[in-house]
Amino acid sequence: MTVYAKSGIAATLLSFACSTLAQLPTIVVNPTPGTNVPSSGSTPDIVVTGTQVIQAAPGYSFRCNPMVHGTGFLGLLAIGGSSQPLESVINSFFTGGQRTLYGWMRNPSGTVPTLLDTEPVGGTFSGIPLSLTFHQELLADGRGRLSITDIMRPSSLGIVIDSGGATFSTWTPPAAVKSEWQFEGDLLSVKQSGVAWGASSGPARMRYLDDSAFGPLLGGVGAETTSTPSTPQNVTLAQSSFGTTANFGIPPVGGTVDTVYRTSPPRNATDPANTAKSRGLGLAMWPNTRDFWPDDRNGQWTMVWDLLIPAASWNAANTAGGNKQVVALIEDSQNNNSAADAFIRVTGPAGSGGATVGYSIDQVGGAVVAAPAIQPDQWFRLALVVDHYGTKTGKVFVNGVPLGATGSDWLYNAVKSTDPRWGDLTSGSFEGSPIAPATWTGWGQFPSPWAAQPTAPNAPTASTCGLFADITGKGESVYIANLLFSDEAMTDAQAASLGGPNARGIFYTRPAPCIGDFNHSGGQPTVQDIFDFLAAYFTGDPSADVNNSGGAPTVQDIFDFLAAYFAGCN
Repeated sequence: MTVYAKSGIAATLLSFACSTLAQLPTIVVNPTPGTNVPSSGSTPDIVVTGTQVIQAAPGYSFRCNPMVHGTGFLGLLAIGGSSQPLESVINSFFTGGQRTLYGWMRNPSGTVPTLLDTEPVGGTFSGIPLSLTFHQELLADGRGRLSITDIMRPSSLGIVIDSGGATFSTWTPPAAVKSEWQFEGDLLSVKQSGVAWGASSGPARMRYLDDSAFGPLLGGVGAETTSTPSTPQNVTLAQSSFGTTANFGIPPVGGTVDTVYRTSPPRNATDPANTAKSRGLGLAMWPNTRDFWPDDRNGQWTMVWDLLIPAASWNAANTAGGNKQVVALIEDSQNNNSAADAFIRVTGPAGSGGATVGYSIDQVGGAVVAAPAIQPDQWFRLALVVDHYGTKTGKVFVNGVPLGATGSDWLYNAVKSTDPRWGDLTSGSFEGSPIAPATWTGWGQFPSPWAAQPTAPNAPTASTCGLFADITGKGESVYIANLLFSDEAMTDAQAASLGGPNARGIFYTRPAPCIGDFNHSGGQPTVQDIFDFLAAYFTGDPSADVNNSGGAPTVQDIFDFLAAYFAGCN
C-alpha cells in the first residue's frame, strides 16, 4: 500500500516502526488491487511504498510483473479485458520488452538506500502511442518503493492492476569478469588467443558486424526491421586493417611499437549517404556473461579504450556538418538501428580544437563531458563507467583522470552460450525459444545481430552492441590498441588506477618484452633469434627497431640487439 507521512511526527513514528520490523531477504511491494491508469481524464503517477524491510546486501534482484487488464476502447483493444501478466502486455507492444521489468544488480556499498532501476518505456505500437517510466528502489529504512510515472497514453486506453506488483530480493553477485582485446592482427580476445597472461580473462567475444555468416543485414533509416539481402557484407573487414604503429606512421603506444587496428569509418566509402549500407559497418561485441549472470541485460558495466585520433580524421569530423562526431564509440542497440549512443565529438581544427565525450545524453541528466586531454595524433586511454541501475549515470575518465558524469543505459545480454535462445517471451518464462543447433553453429556460435526467430513474435537474439557503428554514418577511422569490457561499474579508484595507454594491454598486460628473445619463443635467446632479427633488419621491418628510435632500423639497432642477446632474459 502507499503510505504518506503527513507530518514530521508521523514520519518519525513510521521510521521507528519500520526499523523494528524483521529484515527479510525478499520483500514485495504490491499496489492495492484496482489501482489504475484511468482510460480518460488525467494520468496521475502511481507510487507504492511497501511495509516489509529488506536486508542490506551486496546485490539485489528486482522484478515488476503484476497481473493487469485493459479498460476503455483502446485499452480493451491493445491489452484485453482478461487479467494477464504485465510482461506479456509489454512484450506484445514490442518484442523483448519484458526484460525492462526485471534485473540483477551489484550494490558494492552493501547498504541501502539504493536505486534498483529506472526504465523509460515508450513508442508507438500498432498506431497507439504509449510511454511511461518504471522506477524501482529501496529506501533508507529498507522498504521498497515502486513508481510508475510520466504516463502518456491516448484517451480511452486505461490499465488496471488486479494483483501482485514488485518483488525485491537480496543476491550475492559473482566476482566481476573482465574481457580484453589487444588487436594483435585479429579480433580475438586475449582469452581466445590462448596467451598465458589472458587465461583468466572473461568470455566476451567480438566479430565484424557485417560478417556474412550472420545472414542478410537489416535496412537503413526507415527500414530498420526489413531484411536487405542485396546490401554488401564483409565491408568492415575491407575498410579496416591491422598493422604496427610504425607501419601506419603514427606514434608508438606509450613509447613502444605495437600492433593496432585501424577502424573502418561507419559508412560505406562507395555510397556514404546510404544508411542501409552504413548499417552493417562496425564491430559486434557480445558480453557473453549470461551463463553465470542471470540478467538479460548488463545494467552496470565499464568499457576502456586505448585510442588515437589521427589529425586527418579530427579535421574531417570538424568540417563535417551535424554533430562533429569523430568516434562512434558504442551503439547500444543489438543491431545498429540508430545513431551512436556513446561518442567523441570535436570542435575546431586539429591542434587548437577540443573534444567532448558523451553517452545517452538524451537520458535525464545526460550531458557531454569536456575532455581536453584528447588531442589528435596522441594515444589516450578513455574509460566509461556506467551504473545505469544504481545511479543512472556514466562517468568519464581519460588517462585515469575523472572528467565528469554523462548519461547511462544498459547493454543487451540475452543469449547463453551453453543454451542459446531467442530474446522472446515463451510460456510465461523469461527464457526465450531455443535457437536451432545448426543455426547457432552456422553463426560461428556467436549471436547474429541480424537474425530473428522465423515465427511469431519474430524475436532477435538481443545479445550484442555495436562498436565504431552509427547507422547515419557519422564518424571517422581511428586507431585502437586495446579494449576492455567489465561487467561491473568500476569504482573511481579502480578506473583511475588504469592510468594511460600501454602497448602491453589494460588489465591483462603482456609480460615486459625481452629484446634478445626477438621471435618471442619464450625462455632464453637462441641462435634462431639472431637469424630472425637479421631477416627483419635487412627487409626494413619496423620490428627490428628494437631501441624504438622510430623509422627504419639502423646499425645501432644491431648493436642494441646483440647486447640484449648476450645479456639474456630474466
